[in-house]
This record gives sequence, C-alpha cells and structure tokens, in this order.
Amino acid sequence: MTALVLASTDNLTHEEWLVYRRFGVGGSDASVVCGVNKYKSAVELWLEKTGQQAPEDAGEAAYWGTKMESLVRDEFTLRTGLKVIQVKKILQSKDYPFMLASLDGVCHCPVHGKCIFEAKTANAFKAGEWENDTVPHEYILQVQHYLSVTGYNGAYIAVLIGGNTFQWTFVPRNEEIISKLINAERDFWLLVQNNMSPPLDGTYACTKFLNKHYNECVAKSVIKLPNNATN
Repeated sequence: MTALVLASTDNLTHEEWLVYRRFGVGGSDASVVCGVNKYKSAVELWLEKTGQQAPEDAGEAAYWGTKMESLVRDEFTLRTGLKVIQVKKILQSKDYPFMLASLDGVCHCPVHGKCIFEAKTANAFKAGEWENDTVPHEYILQVQHYLSVTGYNGAYIAVLIGGNTFQWTFVPRNEEIISKLINAERDFWLLVQNNMSPPLDGTYACTKFLNKHYNECVAKSVIKLPNNATN
C-alpha cells in the first residue's frame, strides 16, 4: 500500500471519525464534488468541511448497510474464493494529501494483484441501477478515488439487493477518471482552505438544499409597473 496512514479506526469514536473526515475529501465525497450525487450538493459538503454545518445523520439505510457489511464480505469470499482483509485505518494520498480513503477491505486478485473491496446494500426499488453488471456512478467515482489513494489496479464492488439478490462486479482502474477526480477535488479543497463557497448549480441535491434552508423566504417589497409597461 503506497498511501499514508492518517489514523487508526480501531478505537475511534464516531465523533472522532467525523473530525478526521474534515481533513480532506473522502471516497463518498467524490460524487458530491463532481455534482452527480442525488442527495448532497457541493455547497453542503463545503459547509461540513469548513465546520459551518454538522453532517446530517446518515439514516436507517446507512445504519443497516454498515451492519450488513460483514455479511456481504463473507458472501463475496464464499462465491469468489478471494479473502477480504479489513483495513481499519483512514488513509491519505502521498501525492495529494487532500484525498482520504476509508476502505471496507482489500483482497488479492491473481490477475490484478491487490484490489479494493467495497460492500454495498440496496433496496429492491434500486435494482435497476445494478442490472447487467452496471454500477451507480457515485460508486464508480468512490472506488476510483480509492484507487488513486492506494495505487491499486482495481476494485470489487459487492452488493446485496433487496435482502435476497447478491452480485459483485470488478471495476478496473481508470486513469482518465482519476485525473479528472484529482483536478475536481483539488479545486474543491482550495475553496475549503480559502473559505470560498462553491457556486450553486442546477443539480437536484442543490435544489433540495436551497428548498430546505430558504423555503420560507418571502418578497420584502413589490414593484408595481405602470399600465403601459412593455417587455
């Protein structure tokens, strides 16, 4: 592993882990920075990284996803014969210190060498996002971020869908995506360091953020146009 170890997570509390997350951009942040995350905008992430807003509770889905991680990991090993080793560390890129990684695990592939393992769960309504070995865009960006940090050549993503459908996919390292990720995350981190907010965009996550925080805004004054006003 070529990455630096920022911290051990063995006895790390959730609160301490959240503090370390503010030290850089993590894998789950990659899709937010790139504007393809449905649930969080770059502005929200910036507020969290600058300490102006506490991270929202991940909710029941994330809670059960964490609980099911060991089951997904064991099933992956059973079906592939690849043993997964847990990585109880927060990793930091040597070349790009703003890039952090908290891996679900690593495994050794006879063809590709050391690979990242990522466990996911999805409800039945999202089954279509995984059809024909397709992987949702946010997870592709997440593992490519991890591959940049570690220097590994590929990642295995295993998912349990609807509690009764299991599948796994190999995602090879993609230098083009990694290069774009590095540039996007570098630009975002400069905004964090300079306390400059990212621009608002037209993504669903950004619209949701604005509606949540400014839904009670009302006009303070009304300008009445004359009857002969034209466009």
